[in-house]
Amino acid sequence: MSAIDSTAPKRPRKIAVDRKPRDLHSRETRERILRAAARLIINNGVANTSLADIAREARISKGTLFYHYPSKGDLVFDISERHMSHITEKIFRWVKNTAGSLPPEKVLRMVYDLLLTSEKRAQIHVYLVQEALTGDSSLRERFSQEYRRWRELVEQGLQKILPPDGEFATLARIIVATIDGFLLQSLLVTEQIPLDNVARYLTR
Repeated sequence: MSAIDSTAPKRPRKIAVDRKPRDLHSRETRERILRAAARLIINNGVANTSLADIAREARISKGTLFYHYPSKGDLVFDISERHMSHITEKIFRWVKNTAGSLPPEKVLRMVYDLLLTSEKRAQIHVYLVQEALTGDSSLRERFSQEYRRWRELVEQGLQKILPPDGEFATLARIIVATIDGFLLQSLLVTEQIPLDNVARYLTR
């Protein structure tokens, strides 16, 4: 008898599975969840939005939602991550593209325009700040980190458009604070915020 029994059943060969479609589907599902959650938070606030509400809005099962987001805190954190990354990207783009040919007040006005034009984003920002203040320590820490990042980016931009003897760090803090304040005012006040006057005053 030979060492190899040709009559023995052969093991099926393992076929490499391309996981890209599954990964793509997973990303698409997470995207649907995030969009649905953002819509509900805008309409109802964070506290009044449940995971069951989000699953229903996204038209997925609760099991699918829990697979991607075991808790509402995880989901809120991802929404905040996306929101704050958007603001950071806008500020970074401003810093990168700052041109000396434009007057400083015009450049700062461009920053305000970039960040204050979306009412929905303003609502998301306010709700996330509220959630951070009412007990979500991880979200509060995330805001703290991003505020520092925003101030650093704004300071870099100011150094490009203002005389070298300016109080860049202090002015950067004021500008970041006004962004927060203007986002809130854009939701509460019907009158138009005089952004031209504010930008001119801060860069004089």
